[in-house]
Amino acid sequence: MKQLEFKKVKGWGGKRRGAGRKNKSGTLNHMKRDQARPQYPMHITLKLRRGLISLRGPKMMSAFQKSLEQAKVKGLRVIHFAVESNHVHLFAETNNNRKLRAGMASLAGRYGRVIRKLSGGRGSVFNGRYHSRVLKTPRETKNALAYVLLNHSKHEGVAPYRDDKSSAAYFSEWNALLGGRYRKLPAEDIPDYLSGAESWLARVGWRRAS
Repeated sequence: MKQLEFKKVKGWGGKRRGAGRKNKSGTLNHMKRDQARPQYPMHITLKLRRGLISLRGPKMMSAFQKSLEQAKVKGLRVIHFAVESNHVHLFAETNNNRKLRAGMASLAGRYGRVIRKLSGGRGSVFNGRYHSRVLKTPRETKNALAYVLLNHSKHEGVAPYRDDKSSAAYFSEWNALLGGRYRKLPAEDIPDYLSGAESWLARVGWRRAS
């Protein structure tokens, strides 16, 4: 018996480009995340809602560091960070998505409580979910590393410098990262709330970016 075929018709049926309700909230949606793996570092961004306290104040920095300690216990190893007035960038490693979720839930929960208390607000303080990108090549890793370490310089439009609201003080390979001659600055010892790089890409692989 010959199998009958349906003719293609207009109307409902199947996924269509541009279909569905538009996201006008500016918050991150719930699309499936890339798979976190121990051999790949990650670039993670966490954004604050409007009208709240600046994250660069001394009390907020102390709360952020303590939050990183708790995230480390849960399996999220933050290697570098940059704190701006309304968002945070993390250069981190973790073994899988379960530990990524647990680490970020711990960080956002503890950090969020302090933000909410000092801002005098209620409800969620973050602008939707965090955004995470798995870095799989030397070029991606190098670009993310430079983006995080020099984030405040980019926002302020000034020459590269070591922002004290970032982990730049614990990084010494500026010539390899920026491709120029920079004054040799000795890196300080890594504090307990940060982790040393374990993946090949985060340790040495990024230097091989073409």
